[in-house]
Amino acid sequence: MHIVPMQCPRCSSSTIRAVATNGKEASLTTRKRRCVDCGHSWFTVELPVHVAVIGWSRETGKSLPVLRVPVELAVGEGAV
Repeated sequence: MHIVPMQCPRCSSSTIRAVATNGKEASLTTRKRRCVDCGHSWFTVELPVHVAVIGWSRETGKSLPVLRVPVELAVGEGAV
């Protein structure tokens, strides 16, 4: 398994900060992220996934959760 850090969609930097988090919905966390290098801002959404799709990587010397298999996301009704 290979860990791919989140990258800025504008400059591909992996120096990213979460500048705001909204976790009011129990099954959904929304974050505003900002690139430290170019200042670009964007939003991400965290969704729960089944435990079977998660594995553990020790590439960095730490045990980190990673996706074992690709997860397909579908936009639900009422999405913009």
